[in-house]
Amino acid sequence: MLKASFLQLKLYLYVILGVVAVSVLANIIVSLSVGIRENSQVSAANLFTVFLVFVGSILPVQLFRRVVNLGATRKDYYYGILVVYVLCAAFFAVLNTVWFELEVSIIRSHESTYNILEIFGWSQFGIAGMLIYQFGAYLMLLSLLSLLFSGMRHIVGWIIWVIILAAIPVFTSIAPLRHKLANGLMVLLFNDSLLAGFGLTFLISCVLLAGGWCFTAKRSIF
Repeated sequence: MLKASFLQLKLYLYVILGVVAVSVLANIIVSLSVGIRENSQVSAANLFTVFLVFVGSILPVQLFRRVVNLGATRKDYYYGILVVYVLCAAFFAVLNTVWFELEVSIIRSHESTYNILEIFGWSQFGIAGMLIYQFGAYLMLLSLLSLLFSGMRHIVGWIIWVIILAAIPVFTSIAPLRHKLANGLMVLLFNDSLLAGFGLTFLISCVLLAGGWCFTAKRSIF
């Protein structure tokens, strides 16, 4: 499953790496032109983390049929995909943490950057805390995408899509609901308690993954 997932995602990986490389090069050129402090850029590791969106969406859509046609059961497929999700969440948690330390100690002497670890306040928890909180957040993202794309051939899956797509403009346009949305995001992603933040993201991940399995168990291979 790891090899099959890599082969399935290889093109998207190269595209993301290319985009990150071009972005970094462009920002370096701009910084040399206008000055370091006049040009702030997103952390390169944060940009690379966008790859998780492809992991959570491409694999459920394209890998399922190929793996099952090769003789794997649905349980084999889903167990394998869970391993991929966990490893990807852990890898990007480590990558962003290591890169953040490099930014603070070295890179920011030459480039002005901003990092999601500071934006979300995860840097307050130290290295171990940053790793744990990120792992929970990244796994939650992968779980949500997996649920959505695993259920694309089921009526309930389409209902979930409609509810989410409808909820976004409703919650952002109505003031009281916008306040509740902001509070919910604060609790999930900006929580000052590492235990509460990780606990909530991990619990939601488990619920979403269970929902993804319900779709996968009944999914047609045709």
